[in-house]
Amino acid sequence: MSKYATLVNVLDQLRSEAPKEFKSYHALPTELEKLDFARAKAFIHLFLKVRFGLLEFGERERFVTDGSYDGGIDAYYIDVETKTIFVLQSKFRTNAPNFEGKQIELKEVLKMDADRISEGMTEDEDGNKYNGKIQAMLERIKELPDPARYKWQVVLLANLKNAKPSDLKKLTGGFAAVVF
Repeated sequence: MSKYATLVNVLDQLRSEAPKEFKSYHALPTELEKLDFARAKAFIHLFLKVRFGLLEFGERERFVTDGSYDGGIDAYYIDVETKTIFVLQSKFRTNAPNFEGKQIELKEVLKMDADRISEGMTEDEDGNKYNGKIQAMLERIKELPDPARYKWQVVLLANLKNAKPSDLKKLTGGFAAVVF
């Protein structure tokens, strides 16, 4: 079994953890577009589970923001111990060659409104209100004791080679970025 096939099996296992009311995770094998979308969200769940130790589906799902008007942020996590707010942009590829080799386009990174959202703005620069999950994120940040002391870090779950940290910082609105 290839590494990619193993990954897809893991993602499908994570999808199976979703309660029935989370219908988007339960795409049928014949619904390829929906299945790819479900696996892309499960890929985010995998990162949240492994990196931050969020073992329960519901615990992870509350940090997934992927959807329309998400400000380019697919998920976030607030680490109160390190006083860091992580914002994630993820690119799941639907076949092994693309997963291993296809690079994220820099314009995708530019779509992140991390700078606007970090300033508490609730709309993008075109006046569109960010989705409910981004609004919930903003509320959680407001509830933090002394949120100004938190640093922001961008996490890119994607292939990106030959990008200097200083270039990524420019693309992310001044935030440090790490690529997985």
